[in-house]
Amino acid sequence: MKQFGPSRIYPDAMDEQHVFLMRLHLLMVMIKAKLKGYPTGTFRKTAVLENAAELHRLVMHTDLSGLGSHRSSHILKERVKLLSIMAMAIISEDYPLGIHRREAVLENIDNLMESVFSKKKLILFHDVLNAA
Repeated sequence: MKQFGPSRIYPDAMDEQHVFLMRLHLLMVMIKAKLKGYPTGTFRKTAVLENAAELHRLVMHTDLSGLGSHRSSHILKERVKLLSIMAMAIISEDYPLGIHRREAVLENIDNLMESVFSKKKLILFHDVLNAA
């Protein structure tokens, strides 16, 4: 029998950690798109703000110990909280974004990419992240 549609990305059922990682990856893509000058309409702004707020809430309750040691999971949680706050500030029109703030955001994204997604192969947004 032929199967149409996407193949299964994860063999197991999705849990909170999978949802958390997908939301984190989506937020990184959205921030990179904003920094590259893509337009931010009403719906995209709302989506970024909701995603950042949900990530900030999820990071407190999600077990990230599988991604590294206890110390590194604490640092990872702090980096995610910082990224969600940075995303809210970048999306708002009142926040001036200078070269140093832009570099700090990109450095935070790079550190998160190294620590979270270096061992995992995310198929869902891989091409989008490279494009943005």
